[in-house]
This record gives sequence, C-alpha cells and structure tokens, in this order.
Amino acid sequence: MKDIKYIVAENLIALRKSKNLTQIELAEQLSYSDNMVSRWERAEVTPSLETLQKISELYNVPLESLLKQNVITTTKQNQRIENIRKFSIVLLLLTAVWFILTVSYVYIKTMFDKNIWTLFILGVPLSCIVLLFFNGTWNKYIYRFVVLSVFIWSGLTYLYILFFDYNIFLIYIVGIPAQIALVIWAFIKPKA
Repeated sequence: MKDIKYIVAENLIALRKSKNLTQIELAEQLSYSDNMVSRWERAEVTPSLETLQKISELYNVPLESLLKQNVITTTKQNQRIENIRKFSIVLLLLTAVWFILTVSYVYIKTMFDKNIWTLFILGVPLSCIVLLFFNGTWNKYIYRFVVLSVFIWSGLTYLYILFFDYNIFLIYIVGIPAQIALVIWAFIKPKA
C-alpha cells in the first residue's frame, strides 16, 4: 500500500483537475499560497486535518475519501448514480402528469361525453414546469432556455385553443417579447 501522503497528493491533483482549477485558484479558495498547494501535490507535505476538511467541503467529497486511493473514480461513479436517480425522478413525475391527464380525459369522456382533447396540449406546459423545477437543481442553462421557450409557446397555444371562439390569435404577439427577453437572458453569463 502506498504511503498516505502520496495518496492524498494524487487525490488532490485529481480533484483539482476534475474541477478545472489551477493551483493558484485552489490556493486562493483555501487562503494558502500556490507554493503550498504545489508542495501538497508533490507529497512534500501533507495538509493539516482542518485544511483537508476545507478541501473535502470545496470538492463536495467525504473527508475520508481524500485518504483512499482512486477518489476521483469513486466521485465520478457517485455523480453518475446521482444523475441517474434524478433523471428517473423526472421521468416518473412526467409520467404522473401525463397519466393524470389521460385518466381525466377518459373520465370526462365516459361520464360526460365531452371530448376535451385540449388537456393533452395543457400537458406540454405542465411538463415544462416539472422540467424547470428539476433543471433548477441541475443548473443546465441551455436546457432551461429550451424548456422556457417550449413553455411560453405551448402555454400560448393552449390559451388560443381554449378561447378559439374569440379569435385571439394576437395572443401570440405576447410571446414575441417574452421570447426576446428569454434570448437576452440566455446570453447573460451566470455568476459562479
């Protein structure tokens, strides 16, 4: 088994590179000099326990994982499992939305003999709301842009079909400034 200071050094290098940080950037975040970070990574010195705790919080890994070999592989596997879990929850919620809409349609059709197919158009903006909620936890800005665009135009389409008798096709004009604002918002870089 390798000496613990070499394991810590390998893990520090792997984690820093996985976050695309330079030694200087890491040193600034930890309030140390880049020379000290370099010495840690060359296994000349081992960071104190308090510093290892700060590093584990910075990289969002358990403290003990810094002392084990192959921490980056374990971290990537955990992230992959977490992403699969989140994706499964989103699919389950989207399925629930469409199931409720389908049951509502069948119930109203059989009980009242009304064909309210517009429920399925309403399903698109409702699905967008579910996707927006979970996109907030994933912070994928391009997905948020696409989902918001679909939400705007499908919501306006639902309103147009709902009030078709009133010939409110001009409602789509409301979508134009909303889409322009969305495009402008998409070009504003999020703060890290």
